[in-house]
Amino acid sequence: MMPASGKTVALIDPLWIGHHPMYFSQFTASFLRTGAKVIGLCPEPEAAMRDLLEAVDPDMAATLEQRVHLQKLPSGGRSFFNGRFEGDPARTFSRWKRAADVLAEAEANSGMKSDLVYFPYLDSYLRFLPFPAIPKFLLNRPWSGLYLRNHHHGESKSPAKALRLLAKGDAILRSDLCRGIGVLDERFIPAMERYTGRIIIPYPDVTQGGLPAKPFPLALEIQRKARGRKIVGMIGLERRKGFLTLLRTAELARKQNLPYYFVCAGTISLAQFTESEQEMLGALSRGIASGEIDNLHFDPSAGRIPGEADYNSLFLTFDIAWAAYEGFQGSSGTLSKAALFEIPCIASTGECIGQRVEKYGMGLTIHEGDAEQALTAVQLLTAGKGPNEQPPSPHFEDYREDHSLARLDRILTELLAAV
Repeated sequence: MMPASGKTVALIDPLWIGHHPMYFSQFTASFLRTGAKVIGLCPEPEAAMRDLLEAVDPDMAATLEQRVHLQKLPSGGRSFFNGRFEGDPARTFSRWKRAADVLAEAEANSGMKSDLVYFPYLDSYLRFLPFPAIPKFLLNRPWSGLYLRNHHHGESKSPAKALRLLAKGDAILRSDLCRGIGVLDERFIPAMERYTGRIIIPYPDVTQGGLPAKPFPLALEIQRKARGRKIVGMIGLERRKGFLTLLRTAELARKQNLPYYFVCAGTISLAQFTESEQEMLGALSRGIASGEIDNLHFDPSAGRIPGEADYNSLFLTFDIAWAAYEGFQGSSGTLSKAALFEIPCIASTGECIGQRVEKYGMGLTIHEGDAEQALTAVQLLTAGKGPNEQPPSPHFEDYREDHSLARLDRILTELLAAV
């Protein structure tokens, strides 16, 4: 087999929200460490280069001009199905077509020829397009990717599941050019391999370390406002992350005059909340501004945290990390951050996140959406108690190893060696 060194990977992601920028820089850096060159297609190439410079060491940073070519890929439009980015066959096909067209332009501009196409968020290229011939017809080169929302494979066999599999578009994974698929949630690998006939590999949910030269200003502000109280925090204010439950937990603590400070940081899309919920959020914001509410940080006008180092600076202020997702089955980078900084978590029981928290002893689990249980968990964790009110014995180091960059590098090295 050819060594990985000397090969070129086309890394393609049409989204630039949430964790997408971090994933893009991490996969780019990892492929570079294998010895490959990278053609990166994404909506914000300049931001991607800034993130990449933070993700690599100085020696590698000095070689980026020769080894990396970044080019703008217009972001895909939202579907007419529930406003999601993945959801209708026309847009899914157009994403493949656009990716192939922009890749051809990037190859012509850079003088590179990609040996492998990799999608760090494959989901955008699947929905409602169950045709294995599409990748060969449009790309005609080996491809692979990371598939995040694969949890329908855990459902019991039924006509409804068969229809759902068709709608999800997973049959496209049977493409002759597919060189295996990665998943963050390993629970459904056997079912996926039976359905697709492809190798499915459990990937680490990697995170980026590093802190800014000076603490992120918001981190200093939160520490000042907490006034020595234990801090329970989350970043990224989505319904599925249990945002509303964290607010209710803060309200319970406020009524009982308990010494905790709750942080809801990052961006929020008010469109995902009902009219009455938006009114409640507005009232909270006004209460915080007036000083009536003094145990909660919430700023609906806040923008995206600029970079991963600032994100880490803010996360490091937490005494407890909130990971109590709701209606969500998958993995979360919150646990990787928590393991990196050895911060205990509160998670919802039953799905991937809760099972990992219990397996690695990284905190406590609660019933989904239960604010009273959450407040009890806060009291136990801040008192140095874990499950069954015994002293905790977390295995943060084991989690860091299982979800490390070194493990990602090994997986991608083996992938490239097989191309």
